[in-house]
Amino acid sequence: MKKVIHSIRGAFRFTSTGLTMGQKWRLALPGPVLSVGGVLIHNVFIKYYTDMIGLSPKYVGWVYLIYNIWNAINDPMIGVWIDKMRHRPNRGKYVYIMRVTVPFMIISSFLMMLSSPSWDQWLIFLLYTVELFIYDTAATAYSVAYQSYTLIAAPTKEERVDVNIIQNYISQALSFLITMIPTLLLVGDGKREVIIPVFSAVILAETIFFTLALRGLRDDAKMYESLNNQDFEGNNLWKESWKIIKSRPFLTYVIYSIITIGPIGFYFTPYLYYMDDVMQSDGLTATIVDASTHIIALIFLPVMGNIIKRCGTKISIYWGTLTAILGYVGIFFASNIWTVAASYIMIVFTVNYIRTAVSQVGALIIDDNERSTGVRKTGLFNGLFSIFITAFSSLQTVIFINVIGAFGYDGLAATQSESAVFGIRVATGLIPLVSVIIGLIPISFYPFDKKKEEEISAFSNYARRGGP
Repeated sequence: MKKVIHSIRGAFRFTSTGLTMGQKWRLALPGPVLSVGGVLIHNVFIKYYTDMIGLSPKYVGWVYLIYNIWNAINDPMIGVWIDKMRHRPNRGKYVYIMRVTVPFMIISSFLMMLSSPSWDQWLIFLLYTVELFIYDTAATAYSVAYQSYTLIAAPTKEERVDVNIIQNYISQALSFLITMIPTLLLVGDGKREVIIPVFSAVILAETIFFTLALRGLRDDAKMYESLNNQDFEGNNLWKESWKIIKSRPFLTYVIYSIITIGPIGFYFTPYLYYMDDVMQSDGLTATIVDASTHIIALIFLPVMGNIIKRCGTKISIYWGTLTAILGYVGIFFASNIWTVAASYIMIVFTVNYIRTAVSQVGALIIDDNERSTGVRKTGLFNGLFSIFITAFSSLQTVIFINVIGAFGYDGLAATQSESAVFGIRVATGLIPLVSVIIGLIPISFYPFDKKKEEEISAFSNYARRGGP
């Protein structure tokens, strides 16, 4: 019995060595605040624009199609640019980039909510596209800089898993506050004159959190001493990029991310439509269900991390398929709020578990490439990841909005037709389920088993810190 209790207690603990718990929390802070902006921009604003502003789902789909194309162009360029940038004693590098990009994200997100229903559809579409363009460019630079910073500050897989779990805790806590607002204000009879002041307060709070998260982060020259960066010009850049793209670790990671991670990560916006139009729920009920399911998932985050450390990435993903099937099948057939709540728990658990399992794969690929070539190419890798992952991450948004549009969804209608309701069920339940199942094919070709991941992690630890 004592062994069982000890094992259970150990599953809920952060067990990796290296960084102290305080250092892990400090390192984790800048990530979740970016995800808050992402939730607001890429989830909440979609329903805000279709239901409050009255923008046709067709135009929203076009906005995100353009957004995906721009992602494919700008992300690798920004990644290579950051790789080439040298640390400057008077301002640093990665932390400096994060600080510079924050104002652009804040201002563009604020302007997005000021569109008026009285404007022409083409004008709303144009402004929405330009503002999203500004936000995404700044967010990409921030994200690449933060990812690069994290990989050298936390060099081992185990430390990165712990940092990711802490990020999840903070993200879920912040997301609770962010998602509580749209569930209260966008589900049921929402009023724009109430929503704008509330969203303004959220953006102000986001600004304060950005400031606190980036304050005092270490960015001195010593952090970069172990990095052997290489400038890529012209044909060399394309040759190196092609060598990376056709490698097995890169392909399996990217294909799995496109097929599975993107679709399951886009779950809150479908939830808003589902609760509003399928269950015809009021805002308070939708908020209670959303909050309670996330709290349950939060409790088990350390257990998820413990499983991933023990089993490795591939086996962990296989286990995550079981909860995915239960959740998405349940949400498709649900006829009452209790079934919805139980299914949504499974979905939220699946999303957090699989995301945590896959979160370290990109870093492992970068570390393994450095081990074989002797050159660190974080920016180039993250740029290439963005072409295929970030650029396609909004594909599920386009699919969702077009599916419900094809089934007859009308954002200004008081009650949706049976066809539109069925379309929301399909887009919320069946499509993500299919993506999880199909994703098992590429992940089966993922070349790093648990032993290989430990070897790469040991190399990274030695390269950054020395020692064993």
